[in-house]
Amino acid sequence: MHPLVILEHLGLALIGLFFVWGGLNHFRVFREVRAMLVERHWPFPGFIVVVASLWEAAAGAVLASGLYTAWAALALILFVALASLLLLDFWNQTDEARAASLNAFLLNVAVTGGLILAMALALE
Repeated sequence: MHPLVILEHLGLALIGLFFVWGGLNHFRVFREVRAMLVERHWPFPGFIVVVASLWEAAAGAVLASGLYTAWAALALILFVALASLLLLDFWNQTDEARAASLNAFLLNVAVTGGLILAMALALE
């Protein structure tokens, strides 16, 4: 196997497992995540946490497997975009909360760049 193919698979596995961990970890801190959505007046917060967490973990597992890479990357790009825009509203915050949300938002932008690269490699 060519070294670049090995690196591609390693990269997909690392990015994918990041999302698997994130999705599964939401179940460990379910009460806290649900409370955050309740505080923001979201309807059906528990249901949303479950669906979003399963979406994140499943798409991450598919990406890590190297199967359907473009579709998995697209699903994760949509997940990250929605989570960033809906939960990391740094533009509505001040001081330390603003800085923390802005940093998380920018990290999500960088992760999205990696997902776009994964999609591009799958489609070449």
